[in-house]
Amino acid sequence: MRLATQHFSAEKLANYTLYTSTEPCAMCAGAIHWGNVGRVVFALSEVELYEMVGPSPEHLLLPCREVFARSQRPVEVAGPALELDVEARAVHEGFWSK
Repeated sequence: MRLATQHFSAEKLANYTLYTSTEPCAMCAGAIHWGNVGRVVFALSEVELYEMVGPSPEHLLLPCREVFARSQRPVEVAGPALELDVEARAVHEGFWSK
């Protein structure tokens, strides 16, 4: 988001779509809001990711839709787009294991 806001105007970013493998966390959703991106499409939900990762006290169950709902401007959200597809999980396999 930092690089996008350096290269594109807020007006352009409002018409852009950010695609991501996993639902943006609360901090990433905040950056998307402040960066003025108008639409987010994600593949894997945070719930599905946490099921892969396993229980942890660090989990913050705050879907990006809830963060964007408190925004003063609309941020469209589409997803999970590939939740049942192996591609959505593949990028995480092996990364979160201890």
